[in-house]
Order: sequence, then C-alpha cells, then structure tokens
Amino acid sequence: MLDGTLPDGSRIQATLGTEVTARGSTFTIRKFRTDPFTPPDLIEFGTMSPEMVAYFWLVVEHGLSAIFAGGTGSGKTTTLNAMALFIPREAKIVSIEETREINLPHPNWIPGVTRSGFGEVVADKVVGEIDMYDLLKAALRQRPEYIIVGEIRGREAYVLFQAMATGHTTYSTMHADSPQSLIHRLGSEPINIPRVMLQALDIITIQIQAEVKGKRVRRCKQVVEVIDVDPKTKEVLTNEVFRWDPVEDSFIYSGNSYILNEIQAKLGLSREEMMEELKRRARILKWMREKGIRTFKDVAKIVAEYAEKPEEFIKRVEGVHVSDAV
Repeated sequence: MLDGTLPDGSRIQATLGTEVTARGSTFTIRKFRTDPFTPPDLIEFGTMSPEMVAYFWLVVEHGLSAIFAGGTGSGKTTTLNAMALFIPREAKIVSIEETREINLPHPNWIPGVTRSGFGEVVADKVVGEIDMYDLLKAALRQRPEYIIVGEIRGREAYVLFQAMATGHTTYSTMHADSPQSLIHRLGSEPINIPRVMLQALDIITIQIQAEVKGKRVRRCKQVVEVIDVDPKTKEVLTNEVFRWDPVEDSFIYSGNSYILNEIQAKLGLSREEMMEELKRRARILKWMREKGIRTFKDVAKIVAEYAEKPEEFIKRVEGVHVSDAV
C-alpha cells in the first residue's frame, strides 16, 4: 500500500494487485482544488442564505470559534474554507490537515499536512510519523490568531479545545448529524472532551445532503450557538439562530442571537445598528453574487476593503461597476 503526495499537492492512495486487492492494483487521487468555493458560491448554490453568510462574516471577523459538522460529502470543509475568507487579511493562520484541502489567500497563512511514518513502531507510533496532534502542538508555539483543523476525531481535539479556552480562534469539521450527536461524540471515546470545556466553543453548524426538486443539493440545516454548560446537570445550553425549512427550501432566522448581542456590545452599537450592519453585509454578498465576483482572491480583497472603509465601500456597491471594486 502507498500513501503519498503528487507534485501538484494532490494526495494519492494506491494498492498492489494480487497482494492486498485481489482484483488488481488500484489508485485513488484526491485533487487539490486551486480555485476554492467562496461565500458568493454558497449563496448561489443555496447552501446558505445571504443573511447566514453575513452572520458568519461578523462571527469570523470578531474571532469566535466554530465547528462545521455533517455527513460525508455534505460540504463541511468547503463551507469552512469559504467562511475562512472572512479572517482579517493580516491575521496569522495555521491550518492542519491530513489531506490538503484548505486554500487561503492570506499572506500569513501556514498550511500544515500530516506525514506517514516509516520503519519500526516506537511507543505506539511509527518512526517518522507526524500526526494531527504533533502539528497542533507545534502550531500553538507559533502564536497563531486563527487555527484551522481539517477534521477532529482523536486526541488532537483536547489540545484544540485548550487552544479555544486560551483565546485562540479555531475552526474545524466533524462527522455528526445534529448538535446533540456532536456534543455526545466530543464527550465519548476516543475524543473525551470534558463537558465544562465545551463552553469554549461558540457555534455549531450542521450540513446535509438533501434532495430538492429531484436534485441532490447541500444545505446548512442548522446554525446553533453554544451558550453555556449547566454546572449541575452538565447539559450544554444552546440557541438555534438559523434553520433550513425543507418544505420551502428556505432559511429561517430565529430572531435571537447571543453572539450578535456580544458583538453589538463590543462595538457599542444599538440593536437597530447591529441589525443594519448584518443587512449591509448581506447586501454586499448579494451584490458580489449578482456581479459574478467569486474568486477567492477577489472576495478576500473586497472583505479587506470593507473592513478598512465600510461607509465608502457600501456607497460604491450601491452604484459602481465591478471593475471599480475589484
């Protein structure tokens, strides 16, 4: 068997026929996408509404942590990568993956990928192996502002939650089909995160593959905020902010967000001003979609321009050509 990386960054897994695969040799190549999907793409595909993406724009900009959960092929990593484009341009980012999928335009982004070992096993580990746990420990010594972990499923989760608790903004994916199953999995073998540590997490999103009008689509089923952990019952208290209505194929805002209230207080805004800011960002996202602005470099540039001069930029959006803004 062979696990390796091709010159273009794609990962290959191969097996030798007659030895381990009786029907002949096999190989599987996972291509590295050089042009990742962006927030306007998610809106175009119907994965999220403009208001949901605007919510994440605020969440990411203000350094709140999230886990993107769902089943295989539900688009978890795609959504994570798209939302990571809202990270401030000059922030230091470290990403950790087994298979390279994350792609960001930020100049201070350090991508890390695990490495298979070779030779004998020493202390339950193959010599030369570098796993997610090793990379995450190394990342914390690099003083990152944002940490992205491709998927958590083992002992690296404990280090990740310690990073959250000490002020690092973290994003990751997990296999789970509901907030409750995600919380249960985090507290079970082999992850074993103590319930009290879960309050360091801010947001859980659940993505699914669904069938709409005879077509297979990806939808963000729920966006849930983690409010607290009850000290007596150890129950994780949550608040649903957005949910997908499968009948109408639309997204419903609950009207209540503790995270937006937190950002509102941080910025010294009134409730009306906070909601206007959310609507303004949703307008910008709709405008990008309508004008066909979708490459990750162009989207990141617009996010940076808006962060620098929001009032000037919104005026430009309301009456200029695409070439003037990109």
